[in-house]
Amino acid sequence: MSKVMKAVVLGGSGMIGSIVVRRLRASGIEVVAASRRSGVDTMTGVGLEAAFSGADVVVDTSDVHSFDEATLREFFSVSGENVSKAERQAGVRHHVTLSIVGVDQLPGNPYYKDKFAQENVARASGISSTIVRSAQFFEFLPTIAGGFTKGAAVNPPDALLQPIAAENVGEILADVAVGQTVESLLQIAGPERASIGDWLERAFAVTNDDRSVVVDRDATWFGAPLEQGSLVPTHPDRVGTTLFSEWTSTSEAKRVLGSNRYAEASVDLAKQVAK
Repeated sequence: MSKVMKAVVLGGSGMIGSIVVRRLRASGIEVVAASRRSGVDTMTGVGLEAAFSGADVVVDTSDVHSFDEATLREFFSVSGENVSKAERQAGVRHHVTLSIVGVDQLPGNPYYKDKFAQENVARASGISSTIVRSAQFFEFLPTIAGGFTKGAAVNPPDALLQPIAAENVGEILADVAVGQTVESLLQIAGPERASIGDWLERAFAVTNDDRSVVVDRDATWFGAPLEQGSLVPTHPDRVGTTLFSEWTSTSEAKRVLGSNRYAEASVDLAKQVAK
């Protein structure tokens, strides 16, 4: 039985955070879904003291949809320091950070560079921490496609992806949050591995998207040169159970693939590709 009685989920109203909140509450744990909507601002520190009071674990799924270097640096580093300080003051025992596979290998990508800085803040906090590096989500395939779209063609780099369903990510984070053993680093991915181009073609087939996919061997990962295996874990510690074919059979998946949840971020990504 878990010794966790209260958990705080930063970004608790977001795509992953809301899943973590739901799963933790289902296990009988008191959960604070912390976000700006609930009066918690990690950038300023407002609301953190009250949210963390009595908390055993904090799960950080917060995010900013930008590729602006100054915005990223301020969000991940400043917010990370504010969170760490509040955790120490509240006596939080365990901190869980959602991060990205390859985050330490691609410093040319500004998002990855500052996300890695966030990891380092958590490691240096003095709080027992677990970094969960996830492969890309199924739900992000439209955003990835948008970042490499030029007219009627999509020109992704020649590299592999092993994407995972957001529901599986949230499930794993909830498991880590209540786990008896604190592990410093976990890498998670989906059950299938293929090239970025193959994944985009599979996604387009679901919505009858007529864009063509042509691999660009000189393309970067939004500013960062990469190798075939830069975006996939060599040996994932946890593997999601949901197959892409299962996920795409749902109406929600078709809705997600037929839209771009982060259109503004896709514009930023396209600018990075063009550089």
